[in-house]
Amino acid sequence: MEGIVAKIWNIKEGTMGRGAAVQITDSISYITNSEKCDGVIVNDDFMQVGREVSYVINDIKTLQGLYVGGRHISDIQNATNEMMQVKEFHNKLGGRVALHGIVSLPVGESGKENAGKLMMLADNLLEEIFPDHQAIYAVHTNTENLHVHFVVNTVALNGRKIHMDHNFMSKVFDPYLNKLARQYGFSPNMAWEEEKEPDEIKFSDRVIKLRQIVDTAIEWSDDFDSFLHNLRSQGIQVNCGKYLSLRMDGMPRAIRSFKLGSRYTIDAIRDRLLGKREELIRSEVGDHIFAGGSPAQIYVKTTPLKKYADMDAEEKKEAIRMLKLGRNPWREQYKSNWQLQRIAEEFHRTANIYELIRTYAPDTGNVNDALRNIIRKQKEIAEEKKAVKTKLRDYKPIIDLYKEAVKHEKRAYLYEFAGCDEYLSDYLEYKMLVDRLEKGYSKTINEVAAYVEEEENQILYAKAQAKELSSAYHTILRFAQNELRQQEAEYMSLYEAIGYAKARTAAVHQGVFESSIKYIAADSVDDGYIRVVILPDIVGGTRTVTATVSAYDKNGELKKEFSSKEANVKEFNQNISELKADMGFYRCHIFDSADEARALMKAQEEKKEKNRIKN
Repeated sequence: MEGIVAKIWNIKEGTMGRGAAVQITDSISYITNSEKCDGVIVNDDFMQVGREVSYVINDIKTLQGLYVGGRHISDIQNATNEMMQVKEFHNKLGGRVALHGIVSLPVGESGKENAGKLMMLADNLLEEIFPDHQAIYAVHTNTENLHVHFVVNTVALNGRKIHMDHNFMSKVFDPYLNKLARQYGFSPNMAWEEEKEPDEIKFSDRVIKLRQIVDTAIEWSDDFDSFLHNLRSQGIQVNCGKYLSLRMDGMPRAIRSFKLGSRYTIDAIRDRLLGKREELIRSEVGDHIFAGGSPAQIYVKTTPLKKYADMDAEEKKEAIRMLKLGRNPWREQYKSNWQLQRIAEEFHRTANIYELIRTYAPDTGNVNDALRNIIRKQKEIAEEKKAVKTKLRDYKPIIDLYKEAVKHEKRAYLYEFAGCDEYLSDYLEYKMLVDRLEKGYSKTINEVAAYVEEEENQILYAKAQAKELSSAYHTILRFAQNELRQQEAEYMSLYEAIGYAKARTAAVHQGVFESSIKYIAADSVDDGYIRVVILPDIVGGTRTVTATVSAYDKNGELKKEFSSKEANVKEFNQNISELKADMGFYRCHIFDSADEARALMKAQEEKKEKNRIKN
């Protein structure tokens, strides 16, 4: 080995069924193993590290085994608990719980007199690369190569979690380690500083090509050894140990197969080889939509007032009497009929909503229970749809062959049965793809076609149910927020009627993103109405809702418009305040349509006219 070397790997929560604390404890126990060698524990104070280094230099014979140090750790013996406290405080307990790394010196520089310098190098390295993260490190002297292990908490003191992409080692870690190696008199790793040839194609395109090559090798193989042989026959350099490493022409370095995706680990490839000839496994979406009953309905029979010429003597006399009193009998009859019809429609709409609530909360009939049950069903549908998509991904190589065959199917048929010789190439391609399905996977094209159609229909069924549930959810939610609130008060302020503050709070704190259109009219106002559109949106990279407020005159012409997306909360509220003063919207009512808002305006106009005549 020439020069210093390093390696880092992840410690994941749940590996071998164990929790985060156990994983961290095991790693710390390994690097501070007293059975391997005696240890001198050092805290993270730099001066004490210096004293220990002096001790090593002055009395080499007393040094056995390792030095142990820590960063942002008050008690090394209690390091696991301290790391877990930080994770629990920031509620980040899952996933990658820690990093375990090693830095090793070449044999010629591995004398025990260098243990102290290697320890200081480790402390400087962790301070630079992971400055806000708790860490334990230990220098081991019991092997041919002097080396230091370190364990780093993935959650920093400020709550940020470590992110390492595939360039982290080459772009960040290795260059700084080489700098420290020179600083402390160790040989840098010159391979890290060599000018590396760039890959001929993008990494994402390289991944796609390697996946295709692995899929083809699986298709051609019945066991793992023949799989490796087939990879090599496609020009791939293969190294198989704990991991499977692949390298093709033009690649500057090999890539481990698990980086291609979960279906490309060694275990997953072995499973695919064993199961590729088995029957295709189907995933189904259950029935989550309940059919409610039919609520009672009110049918209103309205009778228009007769024309004056069609009236009898008594009816004409009554009509003239009302006209003399300043009343229009034809208008009043129309208004009465319209009000009765509106009452009937409102009753039917409300009855439907209550039936919807009883459908999704049959035990309680409670609005909140119905909303919670709908959310639960949405999650169940999402999981089932995910399972179907996972199966389709698992069978992607088979399905890709089928879809490619379908492209040539019609022209192949015309060549074979209609004598269209110009389609010979399509016929040969189609036969080749069908043959690959049968020989590689023991599947007929009809079998795969039926499977794909059924699974895609399952996804469509899931989407249709999710859409239906979403519609039911928003119907009930609007009812709870608007209708019930109007029952509690005869009117509301313009701020309440617009409802942006409440919708924004629900989005931020409850994860409920409103989507609604409503119309607002106000008492004593007959010259305009307001439309409010609230929609889910992304502002500054955060999911939220935005509201657009549009003011119209009585003829439906747009007078003013503003949006919460183009203003902060203070500015948006100021716009509402100005609109309220301009239009006189102090006692507001919410409606589902512009026609309903205009009906209230018309009623206000008639009321003003009656007051004018009366006075």
